[in-house]
Amino acid sequence: MKRVKSVSVNSLALLSFLCILSACASVYKPSGYLPDAADLPKGKYFKQERVAPEADFSKYKKVKVEDIDIQHFDNTVSRHPEEDIAALKGKFKSSFESELGKKFQIVSSADAETMIIAPALVYVATPERSVNIATAWLVGFSFSKGFAAFEAKILDGASGKVIAEVAEKRQGGGGLWDLRSIVIGGYLKYAHAEGAFKGWAKDLTKLVTSVGK
Repeated sequence: MKRVKSVSVNSLALLSFLCILSACASVYKPSGYLPDAADLPKGKYFKQERVAPEADFSKYKKVKVEDIDIQHFDNTVSRHPEEDIAALKGKFKSSFESELGKKFQIVSSADAETMIIAPALVYVATPERSVNIATAWLVGFSFSKGFAAFEAKILDGASGKVIAEVAEKRQGGGGLWDLRSIVIGGYLKYAHAEGAFKGWAKDLTKLVTSVGK
């Protein structure tokens, strides 16, 4: 009996670990927001990433975050009401401003000391919450995960020139440190998407505070 119990506990621990690891990044089909998104190489901070050779982020002291573009948002499969999309836009922009604001002054107009972040939200899928409730009742875990995909340009505030482009699809939230997504994300409509927003904001901040130094 002890051996059976030990195997069961170990199996559950392994299953839990695999569930956490399922929060991952991948490539999403190009939306059209970035003309060359399909050709972006794999990056250090994002699944797809290109930084101009002359980019020097160390010269910027300020950041302007543009309103989130949704003109290329794919709402044909996982449909969301307009009010939900508007709320997601607000939370996405807030995540960028909150994280970047730890390193830069957030401004509403650009000058030579400003870089401009121009993101587009291109897809959001919600987890199958009813399935997760059933599997959690049976085995103690939820399996269905939501995901989100985005593309973004980083521009020089003085010239308007694009100095970097990034794109990524993220499933299951913001990763190992996104406890909200891990613990209850499978039962909430947009927790995984909101976790992805925060993860992208952190990774973008890492990118712009490392290049050029």
